[in-house]
Amino acid sequence: MTLLEMSFSGAVFIIAVVVIRAIAINSLPKKTFLVLWEMVLLRLIILFTIPSSFSIYTLINHGISTPVFFEAETDNVPSAVSREYFVLIQGTEQPVTNILPASVLFVVWCTGMILLAALFTVSYLRCRMEFRAALPVNNSYVEQWVKECPLKRRISIKQSDRISTPLMYGILHPVILMPKQTDWKNINQLRYIFAHEYVHIYRFDTIAKLIATYALCIHWFNPFVWVMYILFNRDIELACDESVIRQFGDESKSAYSLMLISMEAKKSGLSPLCNYFSKNAIEERITAIMNTKRTTAIILLSACLIVLVTVSLFATSATASTDSKTNDTLAVSNPKTNTNDIAADKKSDMTIIHESADILHYEDGAPYIHDILTNNTDSTIVETQYCMLAYSENGSPLKLYWNFLDSSTKSIFENIVRTRENILPNQTEEYRGGWSLYDGEIMEDFPKVGNGEANQAAYSLFCLEQVVFEDGTVWNNPNYENWFKTYAGKEIDIDELQSYYPYEYKIESD
Repeated sequence: MTLLEMSFSGAVFIIAVVVIRAIAINSLPKKTFLVLWEMVLLRLIILFTIPSSFSIYTLINHGISTPVFFEAETDNVPSAVSREYFVLIQGTEQPVTNILPASVLFVVWCTGMILLAALFTVSYLRCRMEFRAALPVNNSYVEQWVKECPLKRRISIKQSDRISTPLMYGILHPVILMPKQTDWKNINQLRYIFAHEYVHIYRFDTIAKLIATYALCIHWFNPFVWVMYILFNRDIELACDESVIRQFGDESKSAYSLMLISMEAKKSGLSPLCNYFSKNAIEERITAIMNTKRTTAIILLSACLIVLVTVSLFATSATASTDSKTNDTLAVSNPKTNTNDIAADKKSDMTIIHESADILHYEDGAPYIHDILTNNTDSTIVETQYCMLAYSENGSPLKLYWNFLDSSTKSIFENIVRTRENILPNQTEEYRGGWSLYDGEIMEDFPKVGNGEANQAAYSLFCLEQVVFEDGTVWNNPNYENWFKTYAGKEIDIDELQSYYPYEYKIESD
C-alpha cells in the first residue's frame, strides 16, 4: 500500500468520523470518538489492510488502488494516466522519464516531514528544559493525594512560574505541573485538577499524542490529517472531563465548568506533547460537560455498534473477489497465440486475454489509447511492465512524444511503462478512459514539443514484459525481446493490425 493510498483512505475515514462526531458528540460516551480516532491512526501508519466484504470500497466497487483514467465524455483536455506508473527507457532514442518529478516530490515530502518533526521535537525539548526548574510542592493535601494514588507508576506534583495552567508530562515517571500561583487552599479545585490529570496518566494519553504527532509528520500534506490531529487532542480532553464528572457526580458540573473557565482565562502557551488541563475549545468542553449523562445499556450498545460499523466500512480494504475495478492490463502483442511459462506451480492451464487496445478520441479530437483486458488466472497481479507501440492508418510505425508533459522529451517508437495496481483473478476491465496521446494543436495548456503537429496514431500494439504476482512470483516474458525486434519501428500489414485483438496468453503449468 503506497503512502498516497494510505493518506487517501485515511482521509475518507477521517471525514466519516468528523460527520459522526458532529452528529453525536453530546449523545455518545466520549471514549467512543477516541476509539474511532485510534482506528484512524492505525489506518494512517500501518501499511497493510484487512480485506472485508463490508468495506466501503467493496460496496462501491471501487478500491483505492483503482487507476483513474480520463473519460472521453467529460474531459476535453487529455492528459497522462493518473495511476501510479513509471516510464522506462528502451532503444537508442530515449525520452525524459517521469522518475525525476517523482524524485522531486519525494524530496519535498521528506523535507516537510523532517521540518515538522523538528518543530515538534524542539518545542517539546524546550518545554522539558524549562520544566526542569520546577520545584516540589510542600502541601499536606498534595502529599496525601500522591500517597493514596493507586497507580503503580509514581506520580510527582511540582510547581513552576513558567506556566499559567496545569499540565502533565512524562510516561514512565509522570509529572503533574502546577502554576506557582495556584491556590493550594482551594481543595475542591485541586481535587478536580488532579482527577483530570490522573485520567491522562492512567490512559497513557501522552503516547496517544506521540502517535498522532507521528502520523501528522508522515501525512503533513493531507489537510484532513491536520483536522484529525486537532479533533483527536480535543476529544482526549473531552473524555477526561467526562471521566471526572462521572467520578464526582452531576452536582460537580457547575463547579468544574467554572474552574475550566477560570483556567482558560489564565492560559498562555501550549506544548504539543504535554497534556494541558485547558487545552481545547472551552465552549465545546463546557457544553459537553453540561450534557454528560449516565451511560445506559442502549447508549453503550449504540456506541459499540457505531464503532463496529464505521471501522468495518472505512478501516478495511476491498476484497479481491468483489473489487472488479482493480483489474489491470495484461497486454499481448503477437498475432499468434503465445505460450509462456510462469515460474510457479499451477494446478491447471490459465489464460489472460487482451480484449482490445483502440485509438479513440476525446470530444475535441485529441487521441488516447483505451484497452480492455481479462485476467483468467487464479492469481492477483500487483505490478506489470509493458511496451506500447503506435501505427498510422497505413501501418507505418510512429515516433510519438509519449512523455509529452516534459517539453524536452524526444519522440520515439516505444513507450515502456511499469504500473503498480492490482489485477484480480477472473475479472474484465470496464471502460474508464485511457492513455492520452500528445496533439500539439489541441492541447494548448501543455508545453509544445517537436513541431506541435497532431499525431496520426490509428493502431496500438501492446506487449507485456514482466508480471509480479501477489505471492512474490515474478514472470518475465521470454518472447518479449523477439517481439520488440519484430514490431518496434517496423511497417505492419493492415490486416494484421486489425485482427490483432482479442488476444490470448496461454499460461501452462510447469
